[in-house]
Amino acid sequence: MSEFDPQHLNLPPWKRALRRAFPERHVMIRTDSGGFQSLSLGSLTQAITATVGVVLLGIVTYSLAMVIWVDTVIDAKKAEVQEAQDSYKQLLAEVALYRDQIAEVTRGLENNHAVISRYVDTGDAEKTGGEVHGDAEPDLATWEEEAGRARDALLAQLAEMEEGMAELSEAHQLLTQFDDFELEMRKMVLQRDLALEENQALTDRVTDLEDLVIEMETAQAALLEHFGAVARTRITDIEGSLAEVGLDIDSMLDALTANADGRGGPFVPADLPILDKPVYKDSVTDLNTYVDRLDALRALTDALPLSQPILAQHRLTSAYGIRQDPFNGRAARHEGMDYAAPMGTPIVATAAGKVVYAGWRRGYGRSVDISHGMGVVTRYGHLSSISRKVGDTVARGDEIGKLGNSGRSTGPHLHYEIRVKGAPRNPAQFMKAGQHVFQG
Repeated sequence: MSEFDPQHLNLPPWKRALRRAFPERHVMIRTDSGGFQSLSLGSLTQAITATVGVVLLGIVTYSLAMVIWVDTVIDAKKAEVQEAQDSYKQLLAEVALYRDQIAEVTRGLENNHAVISRYVDTGDAEKTGGEVHGDAEPDLATWEEEAGRARDALLAQLAEMEEGMAELSEAHQLLTQFDDFELEMRKMVLQRDLALEENQALTDRVTDLEDLVIEMETAQAALLEHFGAVARTRITDIEGSLAEVGLDIDSMLDALTANADGRGGPFVPADLPILDKPVYKDSVTDLNTYVDRLDALRALTDALPLSQPILAQHRLTSAYGIRQDPFNGRAARHEGMDYAAPMGTPIVATAAGKVVYAGWRRGYGRSVDISHGMGVVTRYGHLSSISRKVGDTVARGDEIGKLGNSGRSTGPHLHYEIRVKGAPRNPAQFMKAGQHVFQG
């Protein structure tokens, strides 16, 4: 829609902006019966469809980002779990080592206990016998020294065992965290699966929409080809009908264009996205060519006298060509057609044009000449009255006068002529062409 269209100017600003961004489009859809149905896509409908498409695309993008983010988090969690498992295995190995150390300390305690018991038994035996051996004092000192070393060793081992137990406590906490990590990982896997399902559903929806668009484009292309074929057939019919009249169609179209109202302005190529698609380009170009030709032919047929000058009931009394003159009986050339009807029957223009003569003409009586451009003139003679004056513009079917008996006439009738560049032409051929043109 042009921004200078009055309907466009009366719209609110937001509606004008919406129509500029989304101009109204028409889609042709092939039906099951082989016909076509026209579907109009308004600006609001296109805007809603575009918004839904953008939202769907955003959701798909968000889902893909979520899937990638979830996979990254899951990989990080798996790395942490693997690290915790490795730490757990290492702690198990240390626990086994501490167990061996505890067993070794236990054996050392048992040996020390046995040594102490042996020394205690030896001391009791010496007190009972009343004898003290000379080497008893050195053995006791040696025993005390060994016992001290054994005690220090046991204390060191016990300290190491306490540190190991503290590490075992940390390992227990780490295992507790490992359970939490595993639960969190399961939640993330569930979220990833849900995101994948949603992404698949959206992908399927987008695929369905793409298939629908392709189907609509195919139907649209077929419809354009069908319209092109119809226009081409109609052009052939019109040109064939006019060719039977003996008219030079191309030269008359050139003359009609030269006499058309003035138009101009700079050339600004139209932005037609439909031409960017190969499926449409050739069909649209051909259809535009056919439509332009058909419009020109319709303008030509509107300007040509292809209808009858009398709409009321009438009869043909004298055809175009050679006839016997009704007054002197001699052979004469009749350059028009005579129609008999009651006096005062309305006479109408057979095509749009301008009145170039309205008055009394020798031989014709009261007559009217109408110029239709391109050198085509129609003449209406023997009228009883004239309702138009020179310079008046008339349309096809407008009344120009009443049937009469003026001039060289034997009775009430209309003498109707068609002249092309001054030469008389058979009106019957024009009327026959008009039957094909207007019925088609």
